[in-house]
Amino acid sequence: MSKISVIIPVYNASKTLRRLAKSLATQIDKDFEVIFINDGSTDESGEILKEICKTEKNYKVITTKNGGAAAARNLGVEKAEGEYICFVDSDDIISPNYLKKMRALMVENDADVVCVKYARNKTDSFEKLSDKSEVMCGGEAINALLQMNIDNGPFAKLFSRKAVGKTRMPNVAVAEDLYFNYRVFKHATKVIANDSVLYAYIENKGSLSTKFSTERMGSLVAVKKIDAEENSFYSMARVFMEAYFICELIVLAKGTREYAAEYETVCDILKKTRKKILNDKRSTKRQRLIATALRFGPVFTAKMMTAKSRLK
Repeated sequence: MSKISVIIPVYNASKTLRRLAKSLATQIDKDFEVIFINDGSTDESGEILKEICKTEKNYKVITTKNGGAAAARNLGVEKAEGEYICFVDSDDIISPNYLKKMRALMVENDADVVCVKYARNKTDSFEKLSDKSEVMCGGEAINALLQMNIDNGPFAKLFSRKAVGKTRMPNVAVAEDLYFNYRVFKHATKVIANDSVLYAYIENKGSLSTKFSTERMGSLVAVKKIDAEENSFYSMARVFMEAYFICELIVLAKGTREYAAEYETVCDILKKTRKKILNDKRSTKRQRLIATALRFGPVFTAKMMTAKSRLK
């Protein structure tokens, strides 16, 4: 079997690195290398990485100036020796069957990409194995990605080096992984989406996905770039959803005045696209609900959708 390169960007992750290392040590599939990219950490991460790698021949650390997660992952891809590539975040956990299951699916189906499910904020037992898979061509996988049936993140996926090719993540603060996945799927012949839960995503409450800052507008740039290339209903609907996500963050942060320009930008997109969402049968229930509620304004919509999610 061919080696898997596990690429892990690290920035000031001293509190979670040992927990991640324990999950790496449980891997049933042993034919892998781990590449830690120490992205200019200023805490004890560097020392902890040296400690972790001291006893593991297949682990190595590359230290670089802080350049962000995208640049760190790109450097890891350049240094990777494996036929397959996967990304793991330094504050997350992988299950014992994480690498074994994805490699088996890749080989058995002669696939270019394998996607599995993840649990959110689970630090105890979370693994669930499943034989249920959906086989998609690259175009179908792109639509599933844009419909958010495949997660944007780079984690919980295994990529063949051939499919990745020269594709790299754009050096932006948000949605660099979405654009990377889109470009890789564009080159993929076969993508497997399996229902096994093999990854635990530990949410960082201070991340850009959970609060608003001007950097968050980068995600809108990414989806608009995809829409310009794809020019489909699904890419337009993804722009609609990203504009809504940003609008919601601004409203909940009570920042409609502080971020007036950004708020106007996303509201303009929502206004221009909501009728297209309502009039197309391919729209999801959630998209239709948002588009319908927008008749009463973005503030009402954001508060209604937030209350609805809390009731689940």
